[in-house]
Amino acid sequence: MKIALAAGGTGGHMFPAQALAEEARSRGWQVMLLTDARGDRYTKDFPHDEKVLLKAASPSASGILAKISAAMTLLGGIGTAKKALKRFGADAVIGFGGYPSAPSMLAAQQSGIATGIHEQNAVLGRANRLAAGKAGFIAHGFPKLDRAPKGAMRLRETGNPVRRAVIEAASEPFDKPMAGGPLHLLIFGGSQGASLFARIFPEAIGKLPSALKDRLRITHQVAEDGIDAARQTYEAAGIDPRSVELAPFFTDLPERIASSHLIVARSGASSVAELSVIGRPSLLVPLKIAMDDHQRMNATVLTDVGAAELILEDDLSVDNAAKTLEAVLSDTTRLTSMADAAKGRMAEGAAAALADLTQDLTAGKLG
Repeated sequence: MKIALAAGGTGGHMFPAQALAEEARSRGWQVMLLTDARGDRYTKDFPHDEKVLLKAASPSASGILAKISAAMTLLGGIGTAKKALKRFGADAVIGFGGYPSAPSMLAAQQSGIATGIHEQNAVLGRANRLAAGKAGFIAHGFPKLDRAPKGAMRLRETGNPVRRAVIEAASEPFDKPMAGGPLHLLIFGGSQGASLFARIFPEAIGKLPSALKDRLRITHQVAEDGIDAARQTYEAAGIDPRSVELAPFFTDLPERIASSHLIVARSGASSVAELSVIGRPSLLVPLKIAMDDHQRMNATVLTDVGAAELILEDDLSVDNAAKTLEAVLSDTTRLTSMADAAKGRMAEGAAAALADLTQDLTAGKLG
């Protein structure tokens, strides 16, 4: 079988697509990836037989000229995708959202190729809504999916596909912190949180009691141009430089999540899914400008069961962050219970379930 995967240019869309690609390859299928230049940054370990980079623009662009430009880009992308899908001989196209996925999904539907959708977030994204009406299935990662169209028979809860590195990291048990022992803190905000987190959390950590601060082993994802400032803030706060690792990107993030006692992160779908699969405590700061406030809704899967603390972006301050960090990190029993609560909060085996749906779709078994 030949399947094409259409995914937008962020890790939140690309990582679940990669998980399905890995599952597809294990079944002997051929895989085409359709993404944009931003998505190409995530393809180093993405298994594929062919890759097509499309030009894409946000359909939500403001201003008449921007909207016209976006429409022309979309039409060009549809044309490129049609040619690529015909050449590849795709049996199905599965879309993972993000506006670069829209031209591929529309091209497939216009060409009579079977399509399916996977929505990672708790709210159906705008690009996925464009293709939802003609999609053979709408798979979703969270137990509830807001903004889904009518036709519940096509809805399938699969969970969010996670990369094999995440599944491997999940086998590592939570390292219960010892009284007075080291505490491993991981901070990552992605492309839309790195600068904010770099401004807030180093200073917040500096306000922690010395006895707690001295126990910390910090791994912090910081944008390249903010590393020097973050390092200076940590040093000014009295943090031993040997206890802090700063980098703009970590290729082994699943392993780092597994070895941490607390993770500070956004509540994007992939982050929430990985925290659930691996089972680790977290402090979540939903992205304020996320479409339809989906990150806040994503977070409830963990916050509702006591697996995570939540600070809304409007409430995020140095003092508030310091207060929350102190309350969680100083209670080792609570850290352990949060880890237990996080484990398995979302459906697992999503990649295999999505591959099964894809196979049924091409066989005409979904009605």
